[in-house]
Amino acid sequence: MRFMAEDACDVIVIAEREGAILRHARDDDWPRVDEITILCYRPIHESYVATLGEECYQSVRHDPELTWEQRKTGQVHRLYQEHREWVWVLERQGRVIGFVTFSLIPEKSMGRIENNGVDPDHSGQGWATFMYRHVLQHFRSHGLRFAFVDTGLDPAHNAARRAYEAVGFDRQVPVVEYWQDLARHNPGSEPARGRKQDVGGAAGDDQPAGHPGR
Repeated sequence: MRFMAEDACDVIVIAEREGAILRHARDDDWPRVDEITILCYRPIHESYVATLGEECYQSVRHDPELTWEQRKTGQVHRLYQEHREWVWVLERQGRVIGFVTFSLIPEKSMGRIENNGVDPDHSGQGWATFMYRHVLQHFRSHGLRFAFVDTGLDPAHNAARRAYEAVGFDRQVPVVEYWQDLARHNPGSEPARGRKQDVGGAAGDDQPAGHPGR
């Protein structure tokens, strides 16, 4: 880590590669950070809405008074307001081309990689893994033992999963969200008619809970 004097401001540089610098974010970075956030998360958002269904999404989405763009960029802004040192940007030739955010949780000896992205025009050049490796080293420098990141299992997250695995994330806890539209009366979603109602059975199993078939 080193300091640079730039326009009367101290710039904290984390690392350098091929003329690019990874540094602490500044207030004047926000237009580009917001732009990159929206570019990177739009395919993920569209995949989620397509999977969930537009009606369900509009009914259950978080912060309905906000657009998804406002909600996602707001997450990064709030972190910067609370811990500006946890927001880093990647700058090349005077232009921000990526960013990464993270949090330190020393009471659990862990660090967490949060929202991040690389301008699609610069994807596939190893910039994401470059940023992640320096974040992980930052965790180590703070004496943290574990690192955590969460991502999706859908195709829109393929590149993210590859990048996280490339920097050493080797323990997966798969999670899936289940939803249904109750107005459709999906098969199996209603009590059986004409016979005793099932009680406590596992999915697809008429045996009551605690009494496995023999």
